[in-house]
Amino acid sequence: MTHFFYALGIGPLLEILQQSGDATAIYTGPELTIQFANDAILAMWGKDNSVIGKTLQDALPELKGQPFTAILNQVWETGEMYKAQEMPATLDIRGELITSYFDFTFKAVTDKDGKIYCILHTAKDVTELVEARRIVLEKENYEQEIKEELRASNEELRLNNAKLGDSNKIIHDLNQQIRKENNSLLSGNKKFQDDITNLGDLNKDLISRNEELKDLNDTITKLNNKLSESDLSFSNLIDQAPVAIMLLKGDRFIITMINDAMLELIDKDHSVIGKSLFEIFPELNGQPAAEMLIETFRTGKPNSDHSNPVILNRGGQLEHGYFTFNYTPFIEDGKVTGVIDMAVEVTPQVLAIREREEIIIEKSLLEETLLKSEQRLQGILETMAEGVGVIDATGRLVYANPMAQHILGLSESKIKERTYDDPQWQNLRLDGSPLPSDEHPMSIMMSTGKPVYDHEIGVQAPEREIMYISINAAPLFDAEGNLTGGIGTFMDVTTRRMISQGKEDFISIASHELKTPVTALKASLQLLQRSHDRLPPESRAKLLNQSVTSLDKLSGLINSLLDTSRIEQGQLKLEKRPFTISELFDDCCSNFSEITSQEIIFQGDIDQLVVADNQQIGQVMINFITNAIKYAPESKQILITAKKISDHEIKISVRDQGPGIPKEKLEHLFKRYYRTNYHGQKFTGLGLGLFISGDIIKEHGGKVGVESDQGQGSEFWFTLPI
Repeated sequence: MTHFFYALGIGPLLEILQQSGDATAIYTGPELTIQFANDAILAMWGKDNSVIGKTLQDALPELKGQPFTAILNQVWETGEMYKAQEMPATLDIRGELITSYFDFTFKAVTDKDGKIYCILHTAKDVTELVEARRIVLEKENYEQEIKEELRASNEELRLNNAKLGDSNKIIHDLNQQIRKENNSLLSGNKKFQDDITNLGDLNKDLISRNEELKDLNDTITKLNNKLSESDLSFSNLIDQAPVAIMLLKGDRFIITMINDAMLELIDKDHSVIGKSLFEIFPELNGQPAAEMLIETFRTGKPNSDHSNPVILNRGGQLEHGYFTFNYTPFIEDGKVTGVIDMAVEVTPQVLAIREREEIIIEKSLLEETLLKSEQRLQGILETMAEGVGVIDATGRLVYANPMAQHILGLSESKIKERTYDDPQWQNLRLDGSPLPSDEHPMSIMMSTGKPVYDHEIGVQAPEREIMYISINAAPLFDAEGNLTGGIGTFMDVTTRRMISQGKEDFISIASHELKTPVTALKASLQLLQRSHDRLPPESRAKLLNQSVTSLDKLSGLINSLLDTSRIEQGQLKLEKRPFTISELFDDCCSNFSEITSQEIIFQGDIDQLVVADNQQIGQVMINFITNAIKYAPESKQILITAKKISDHEIKISVRDQGPGIPKEKLEHLFKRYYRTNYHGQKFTGLGLGLFISGDIIKEHGGKVGVESDQGQGSEFWFTLPI
């Protein structure tokens, strides 16, 4: 349980719920597994901590046939909160099935995506309140029955009194008649005797009626005694009730009966009996609880509320409290004469709930802040120009950002299957020798616990060219200071390494290329200087020709360096004029027949007019044709084609039938100092020709490129605006 909710980040909230007096449980999954239950709800269930981790059905099998499981399933499916008041539940308490009454709430708790991950169950045992209300209701029913009996007895008494009045009238009439009879007594003894007999019968009837009246008075006395006993029972009920109760009579709400629980609740003593509630607590005027009390008295309808805020003067100070109360009309002779007030203070529970809600809100805000920070961090990581990788303590990669995946050429899932020194990829020193695992920058960081900066290594993947990466590595520590892994940032510096290597190669090549003609020129001039008078004219002419050739070569190398410098400084000047493609071919290609036996063929739209720097475009053409002659000597033909590809552009290409160029080298050909190795052959030059050619074409607003397949020859091309 702890692992589950601490993983959700709500461990501290569980500690609060555990210590809360509110009965609380948490269920997860459609099977309703009990993940949390505090002591209050365990006591309510009559269970111990062994139920945690079980399903509700297994933990409380007595709930079978009761509606609670079905209600929880509905909440899990719909996410709608369910609230109930005074709902009966039969639970197995120490082997005895006991029915109690509960106010409870089932609330679905969702994550940021709206997915339900648990149900929060809060409950309150209101059995005592229900029982008290039942006792009051039974008392009211009992009093009503007594009143009905008394009303019937009174009616019977009234009828008997009416009959008695009739009998008295009859007696009165008889007495009148007796007087008359007495007056005529002398008229005849027989008639007198008859009247005496009738009078005796009437007297017997009157005696019988008097007996009935006595019995009726006895009944009334018994009923009055029962009513007195009922009042005493009602008073005892209020005194012994476990909840705070008082009886308020009349429209001034005089406190007629009150128990100790209510006196403790309002912080008063028995002296309040006989006083008006609003005289004792004038601050109640206008408060919702008082308004409902008055409404109950006026309408005769019960009122109740839960956690109602009330300001009450207790101990000489106004206190803000929260109360759950029930107002029941007190009825006498069918008329509302007062109100029975039953109340329970729930201030600690409400404050605890508020504190819990504030904690939940604070946690939600913190989670939202963390989420935004995480999203910002994720955005930064995903848009970084550097690769980012995170390793655990074992060296296994647990995270790689998109740039890391791009540099390594692997998906994140594939990267996570590897360690930083995975043997499937060979790590190399800069000199090309294998890099031992303990010299890897991540290993150095993990062993020393210190950061490593800008450490370059080579990485050789299967069937891929070597690439160079620069790595920064930093350790990660937990709260106790233990090394738990590391984070590495790296970038592909292959191009930088190649440029650096190219510069080194260029310096070496330039030194060699410049040294050769200078040495030859120096030797020729020294020989002429020392033996000029002794050398025949033919030898002197040959030495002079060699000197001029060396000077031409030296001049070409210097011009290449100067062109490169001008390009870097943005000082390449163009002198554009109109000319045809055929003129370009004639000017730059007329001397190739003297240096190669290969057939050079011109074709296509050679009469097309362009406006460009004839000399510089000619330099590009000469470079392309010279490279074809140099690197494809076995090609019998070199095909030069001019093709108009749109109304605004013409494409000129030089194609040979040589060995071709590997695809991985094509993207580097127009970079400065780059010289490709053609099957181990070595050629003179500084490796600047294609770089200069590419920049000349770009300055003209054109494009330059190469297409090649190994064994199928190469085609270098450029375009010019028409």
